[in-house]
Amino acid sequence: MEDTPKDRLGGSKIFGAREELRAKAPLAAQFEDCAQAIRQLHTALNADSWVSKEELATEAELENNEKSTDESQSTTGAAPGQDSELEPQPGSTQESTVDQKSAEQKESEDKKKALRILVDRCLARLISWGHDTGAVSRLLDHSLRRALKPRSSALTLLKELWELAVNATESLPTAFDGFGERPAGDLVEQLPTAALTPPSEQRETQEIRDILGLGDQDSNSSPEKFLAEAEEIINDLFDLQPTLLDPFDDDDLAPIPDALQTEASDRQYVQKVFPKAVPSLVDRLVAANRRRRQNIQSLREEASKARREGETSPLEAAATGQLGISRERKPRHGTAMSRIRGYRKTSTPSGSETGASKTAPSTLGRTTFSSSDIIHEKESVTSFASTDDVHTVQPQLEPPGPPADISLKDNLPFQCQYCRVEVPLELGKQSMSQEDWIAHFYMDLQPYTCTFEECSRAHKLFGVKQDWFQHELDYHRTHQAWYCAKPECKTEFQTWALFQQHLKSEHPDIRTDGPDLKALAQAWQRLSLQPEPSPQRECPLCGSPYKDSPADWRDHIAYHQEQFSLLAIGEDEGGQASEDEAIDPNEYVTTYLAGQKKLEGYAAVPPSGPPLAPVTVIQRSVKPAESNDILEILDESSGDLGDSGGERRDKRRVDTLWEAKVGTYLREEPGEDLEADQPLPSDSAATVEPSWLNVPERNHEFVGRDNDLQHLNDFISQSGHICVVSGRGGIGKTATAIEYARRYEPNFSGVIWIEAENPNGLAERYNTIGTSTFKLGLEGQDPISFMMNVRAKLGSWDRRWLLIFDNVEAWEDVSKYIPRNLPKTRGSVLITTRQQSLVRTDTPALQRVLHRIELDPLTPEEAGQFLICSINPKVVPEDVPNHPDYDLAIQIGDLVERLPLALIMIAGYSKVSRAALDDFLEIWEEKMAFRAKQTQRNKSVVIEGGLDSSIDLLWDIGISELSVPARNLLEILAFLDPENIQKDLLVGDHTEGFLEFLNSTEAALYKRMIRHISGRKLIDVRGEGDTESYRIHRLLQTKIVIDIGAQLKFDSAMTKATRLVRKRFPKSPPIQAPAPENWKRCKEYMPHVFGLLRAFNYAQNNFRGFEQTEEMADLFYDAGFFIWDSQANVNEGLDFLDAAESILDSDDIKADPDSSRRADILCMSGLLLNGMGCEQRVKCLQKLEHALQIRKRIYDAAAPNITRDQDVLLQNAACDYAILLLNEYKFEEATVIFEDCLRHYKLWDTEDKIPFEYSKYYYNMGIVHMCQENLDKAVEFLQHSVELAEAAFGKEGQYWDNFFMLACAVRQMGDFQRALDMHLEALRAKLEQKGKHSNATILSTYAVGEMYAMMDDLPAAIDYLERCIELATASNWPGEALGRAQLHLARLYKRQGVSLQEAEEQERKAEEALGRYLTHAAKWVAEIDEPIMIFDDLLPTDEGRYTGTLLLRVLWGRRKGEKTVTLIWHLKGGEITVPTGL
Repeated sequence: MEDTPKDRLGGSKIFGAREELRAKAPLAAQFEDCAQAIRQLHTALNADSWVSKEELATEAELENNEKSTDESQSTTGAAPGQDSELEPQPGSTQESTVDQKSAEQKESEDKKKALRILVDRCLARLISWGHDTGAVSRLLDHSLRRALKPRSSALTLLKELWELAVNATESLPTAFDGFGERPAGDLVEQLPTAALTPPSEQRETQEIRDILGLGDQDSNSSPEKFLAEAEEIINDLFDLQPTLLDPFDDDDLAPIPDALQTEASDRQYVQKVFPKAVPSLVDRLVAANRRRRQNIQSLREEASKARREGETSPLEAAATGQLGISRERKPRHGTAMSRIRGYRKTSTPSGSETGASKTAPSTLGRTTFSSSDIIHEKESVTSFASTDDVHTVQPQLEPPGPPADISLKDNLPFQCQYCRVEVPLELGKQSMSQEDWIAHFYMDLQPYTCTFEECSRAHKLFGVKQDWFQHELDYHRTHQAWYCAKPECKTEFQTWALFQQHLKSEHPDIRTDGPDLKALAQAWQRLSLQPEPSPQRECPLCGSPYKDSPADWRDHIAYHQEQFSLLAIGEDEGGQASEDEAIDPNEYVTTYLAGQKKLEGYAAVPPSGPPLAPVTVIQRSVKPAESNDILEILDESSGDLGDSGGERRDKRRVDTLWEAKVGTYLREEPGEDLEADQPLPSDSAATVEPSWLNVPERNHEFVGRDNDLQHLNDFISQSGHICVVSGRGGIGKTATAIEYARRYEPNFSGVIWIEAENPNGLAERYNTIGTSTFKLGLEGQDPISFMMNVRAKLGSWDRRWLLIFDNVEAWEDVSKYIPRNLPKTRGSVLITTRQQSLVRTDTPALQRVLHRIELDPLTPEEAGQFLICSINPKVVPEDVPNHPDYDLAIQIGDLVERLPLALIMIAGYSKVSRAALDDFLEIWEEKMAFRAKQTQRNKSVVIEGGLDSSIDLLWDIGISELSVPARNLLEILAFLDPENIQKDLLVGDHTEGFLEFLNSTEAALYKRMIRHISGRKLIDVRGEGDTESYRIHRLLQTKIVIDIGAQLKFDSAMTKATRLVRKRFPKSPPIQAPAPENWKRCKEYMPHVFGLLRAFNYAQNNFRGFEQTEEMADLFYDAGFFIWDSQANVNEGLDFLDAAESILDSDDIKADPDSSRRADILCMSGLLLNGMGCEQRVKCLQKLEHALQIRKRIYDAAAPNITRDQDVLLQNAACDYAILLLNEYKFEEATVIFEDCLRHYKLWDTEDKIPFEYSKYYYNMGIVHMCQENLDKAVEFLQHSVELAEAAFGKEGQYWDNFFMLACAVRQMGDFQRALDMHLEALRAKLEQKGKHSNATILSTYAVGEMYAMMDDLPAAIDYLERCIELATASNWPGEALGRAQLHLARLYKRQGVSLQEAEEQERKAEEALGRYLTHAAKWVAEIDEPIMIFDDLLPTDEGRYTGTLLLRVLWGRRKGEKTVTLIWHLKGGEITVPTGL
């Protein structure tokens, strides 16, 4: 089949699949086709075989003349071809022919030269145009993605140019079969500078045209004519260039859903955050975000439709001519330019001239497409000059990340989720940085618009910061001036009058009057080269004064616009819309207000727009400043990393007291580092030295893993990323993590290592980050609240940090310890685990930052080197292949599957036993044969926990050669915490016979045992002397426990381990009083108690006849008491107490049912259950009632010799039980108990001596009086309880709990203002003492919000309830309390008329909670069927039941026998009537 010109010229191999590129970047593809076609024409013209038509004609004529000459010679007898002896005579025909040939050859050569010059010029100008516009890459396709008309015209011109180049080549007289391969290199060859600058002299151009005969209108198909038309097309491309560089997007975009509500929210945001924006600028910014949302939605729908229906997108349509672009070549007589000019809009400032050569790159083209200019600087917006100036700290939103990991070359190129264009835009580019992505993203989003009120291009959006600022410089920030261009002057004049005066004095020959005056003024006028004398003296958005450089000023205003434009993004990483992740435009208003810092002399201007809804603002005695300062401290971005929607967005409403809030933050510094959406500045994070916390020492025998370590660094080097290293047991995960931390040590300011294999006590280990790294005080905070504060501190740390979790069993064990804002932090997380699918990746939040590395066994060479160098440390790696045992080492490595742990144990065995490798191989084969026989006899070999069989066998070999004392020690270690077994726990002045081998007097024996055990690599030794400690593999612990269980040695080893821990772990006080002085020692040895509990549970499930002792029960009870005392994990405390009670009930103990220890266990269990929500209410009551009965029997049995401790224990049990009776509305029964307790208190001592006991009485009876509608008495009693609590503890802890209840009683009396004041005071104190994550703090946050709602300050109420829910979601606040807050917030949203969709979502969550807990509500409350009242009932009396009004009003009505009650209720906005259930 005959090839076509297109077949020969259209294929550019550098693009790969041409049709795929044409669909994705049609302009880039068509431009390359044109350049390739002209380049091939250039090659053909310079080929030696080429001759012009004129030369062919001349040669033909000469040939004919020669034939005639020969014929004439033949008639005279001369032989054909024989030289004639006759010279040509002057004027003869022969001489005439020669002269004609010479002249025609010269003319032909001139034409060939002119043709080559024309081709060179076309190619050079086309390449120059391509660089200027970005057609050499995807840049032009990208910039015209929403401007279909300019894109269509450019494609038409390029297609016609390509056809002309092809036709010109085909019209050459000599056939040209193929043009050869294009040289490798850049997309467009870099021609010499002279070639890229086409001739500009008109004389030369005219000469060339005259030589080629292009002045006539002959329509023949010569290459000259095709090239002349091609040059006209290139001229048209340059004429089109200004429009291509500054296009106007199509405006036919579909409306977006909820546009009115979204625009209203945008307007409110602008008015609040940008108080200086004039109304026209407000309208412009709002309209810009509307267009951005429309563009994003349009592209999303376009892509979705194309995927769904296989339709052609506009980009593909432009490439294939489906936009009405004819494939036929059009005449060049104005038609193309008429189409272009039909829609082109000038971009030249009024009064100025373009004056640019068609061949010269424009300034706009350079700034738009120059790689040096499009990089987006990620500056923080800081102050302008001195400390007296305005410091605007706008809350920072971050551009979303790319949909692929751009650090991996295999992921490039990829399709941008916003513009649907492949990036990098530069064709063939093999790398892309984060800065490149951000620059591209902003080019898509176009965040910049003119900020001047009067602007002829107010609707224009810019995607490059410098382009936008250049526009303002050209149009507004510079001014018109008059320039004298005379060589002797060259002076600029700022006014026309001054210029006229200059002309009159210096150039009198130039007339400055007459009819040509206007033309003269315009001719000499231009944009001034001098900067505008401060056209804006303050930021047009925030009002900051202008004092710094123009670049700083540009970045300041640009930052404002970038942040506002980011509100238009509501997509997840995959480009699909997600309501959960959409940014509420009001989201960061309060954070912005909270970010203001000591602005002196700044006039806070309230917004000019309307408020969200009419509200009634009640005058308060508490200044709004105090309330808003609390809001700042409460500010939290919570949620779970990996939950749907990523980080939870806080949805703050705009407060009507805007001016007062701004004034507050102008006077005060932020009160606390927040876990915000971005790292805090360096001076707000903790100032600490570089920190290495618990990182194990480097293993100098580490071998291999270079590729794994490099890949790990590729991931971890990106801040905000998580890498999970997984593999089978013994593969070397921990060693790899240690090697990475040590090898890349210079990259981090802080590396934190946390052993995570045992989730018990993990919070305690994590909290050491706070005490050791950040020097935080733990006083007054429960461990969970402290953990959340540590997490927030880590998230805001301005240092480069790495957090390593080693040996993680479940993602849920560690996810709560990872900062919620990890992608925005300067930290990274490394996790090692045996679970390959440890982390779920069904959420965009994790998909963006999660990476996995699966470790393989070592290579044979690495295994051989590792084994030989471990046995013989003096052997250098280079000499290993020549070692005599090298082949044997590789063979042994293959036997154990080249697992590093197995190789370590083989080396240890060989060194300690002094056995050669061939000896070990013989022992190995014997053991394998023995195990095979066991299997044949159906004697199962138990291998637990994923332990490799080869490692299990190696442990058998190592243990079998230990001495009896060493084996006994190893068995004890199997019951303790595997990560840190202290030497001082094991060695001591033991008098027991079964511990004699660990007596401190047997130091030599002990050292020998440790040397043998560690030498065989069964344990690792850390530290030395008094700080010596040991680590044992948990899988080895499991194996030992199984083995000694089968050998009936479990009881003995468990007893020894229990006795050792019992000697170190503190005993609880006999009267169950708090003992914080014991906490330090308890924390030190608590991990070993957890180890004993694991062994206990394993034995109960697997060993019959397991011996249980009272010592175990006492130890487990003490551990449970410590957890209650330190307010640690409640579930862990209950596990210990349940185990202790189980031991008391065992056949081995058969403890007295009325023993004091049993009562202790029941009391502690009840107190822990009381904090676990309504689901445990019945069980809690049963536990405490049982404990009270036992205490009474012990008390009665001791009479009359009752001890003070017995009396105290009884009264405490009675008081605890009576408090639970209040939850059941049994006030009379509870009152009897409280009065009896008071009688005993008086016997003990007076109020001033034991204020705490009296405080309890007045507090509880105050609640009783409040529930019985004795409000005056209630306030009196609660006030006294507060005073007594202060005497006992100062203004800490219990004082604020009593104070909170007093505020609730004041509220029931109707003194709302005083109640609000008190709740705010309590909240501030709890924030300072307990932190924002404490349940007590969250409850106070809810109470403040509820009070604001009661006083009809709905925006403030919404603020506090939102923060309450955010904090509760990230804490262990009871689900019923959270449900109440969600329902309350939903009703306030609806009443306020804002966030209706969010209201429905919160209401749905509240209904789900109510469905879970309804069965636990009091029957008469559930029958009334008012959700808020049901939620109130589900809460304990002293934990928020009576923060509201409704439940108490109904309760009072029931006591009076009323069937209904009527009251004013804020959630209904008026008077309501509620049944009492009678």
